[in-house]
Order: sequence, then C-alpha cells, then structure tokens
Amino acid sequence: MYEHILVPTDGSDGSRNAVENAVRIAERHDSTIHSIYVMDMGDADFVATPSDISETRKRLEKKGQEYTDFARELAEEAGVPCETEVRSGIPEEEIVEYARDLGVDLIVMGKRGRSDPDKPAFGTITNRVIGSTEALVLTV
Repeated sequence: MYEHILVPTDGSDGSRNAVENAVRIAERHDSTIHSIYVMDMGDADFVATPSDISETRKRLEKKGQEYTDFARELAEEAGVPCETEVRSGIPEEEIVEYARDLGVDLIVMGKRGRSDPDKPAFGTITNRVIGSTEALVLTV
C-alpha cells in the first residue's frame, strides 16, 4: 500500500513520535522510510558574516544528521530500509519537492515541531505541507 514513506524531522518530540509511527507502518507494508531534515538558514545570509554562516551551516548539518540517524537506527532495528537526507532551504518547500520527486505515498509528520511547540492544532510547516502536497499526510 505504501512503498515510500517520508518522515521530515527537526529533532522535536513530535517528529520523533512521527518516526516511531512511520517505522511501524513501514513494517506492516514492507515500505522504505525516507527521513529528511531541512536546514532553514532564514536570514543568516543577510545578517551574518560568511564565517558565521559557515559555522551555522556545519552545526545544522550535524544536528540534521543526528536527527535523521535516529530514524535510520529505528528503521534498522525493525528491519525496515531507510534513506536519509539533509537539505538546506525552506522546509515545507523542500519536503514537498522531495515527496513529489520520489513519488512518496505517505508523509508522516508531527503536528507541531521544534519552533512552535505551544501553538494549537498544527505547526506552520506541517500546515503548509498539508496544503501543498498531493501525498497523503498523517499527523501524529
């Protein structure tokens, strides 16, 4: 039913929960998990010196790799194939593009991420992905 399942992650409790749920779904459907972290550099290019931007990018890449490694480790423990990617850009645009390019069947996301844990209902990125993708989105 689901060949490719995408799990965007930002290291938040919500995204970790999404990874756990995606792995369970993938086990049942013999699917491949794809975990993506998008570095949102925001206005860093305009307000920081090049060396600051470089250091920020390195730190974010390392964090992103740690977050996607969590997905890989859980998937491997369950015998589920997992591919990971760290990108830079506008998170919702990169998530939707990755899903479209790969032909993702299901996107599993936390309702809220790291940047807006106290807001009601859905976080900004989750809401924008839901409104921009043709893939089925499961929020947890």
